[in-house]
Amino acid sequence: MPIKENQPRMYQALAYWFTDPPQLRSLDSRQIKTVNKGHGRLETRVLTATTELNTYLPWPDVQQALLLEKTVVDTKSGEVSFVRRYAVTSLSPAEADPARLLALWRGHWAIENGLHYPRDVWFCEDASHIRAGNIPEVMAVCRNTILNLLRAWGYKSLKFARETFAGNPDKALGLLELEVCIQLE
Repeated sequence: MPIKENQPRMYQALAYWFTDPPQLRSLDSRQIKTVNKGHGRLETRVLTATTELNTYLPWPDVQQALLLEKTVVDTKSGEVSFVRRYAVTSLSPAEADPARLLALWRGHWAIENGLHYPRDVWFCEDASHIRAGNIPEVMAVCRNTILNLLRAWGYKSLKFARETFAGNPDKALGLLELEVCIQLE
C-alpha cells in the first residue's frame, strides 16, 4: 500500500525513519538495488525494507515499511530526476524479500497504468459528479467493461479506439454484433 502525503502521520513517520537521524536505522534494514537502461533513460531503484516500524505505524497488519528511491537520468540531455516513495505491506520478510517487494511494487504500477489511468484520462472518472446511490459503481463497471472489450478486440491504443468510435457509434455497436433499430413514430 503506497503511503502518500494525504496520510500525514504515516507519511511523516516513514520519512523521518528513512532519513534522519541515522541512528534510528539500525536493527532491521534490508535493501536491493536495480539498474535498468532503456527508452533513453538510465533508471536506478533502491528499495529498503524494515520491520522496525511495525508496532508504531497506525495501520492494521503492517509487516514491513518500505522506501523506494528512484533516480532517472535522461541519457540524451543528462537531466536527472529523483523520487522518494513510501509504502507498507502485510507481507512478512519471510514471504517477501526486497527483490520480491520491488517486483510487486512495480507490478502495482502496471495495474495503475492499465486500468486506473485510462479510466481517469479517457472517461474523466475522477472529475465525475455522479454520487447518487450505487450509480458510481455501475459506471465503474461500464468503464471497465469498455476497456476490457477494446483490449479483447485487439486495440492496443485506447486513444485510437476512442477516436475511431467517437464519430462512428454504429461501428462500436457492430463489434458487439448488435443492431440498433430506431422506430420513428
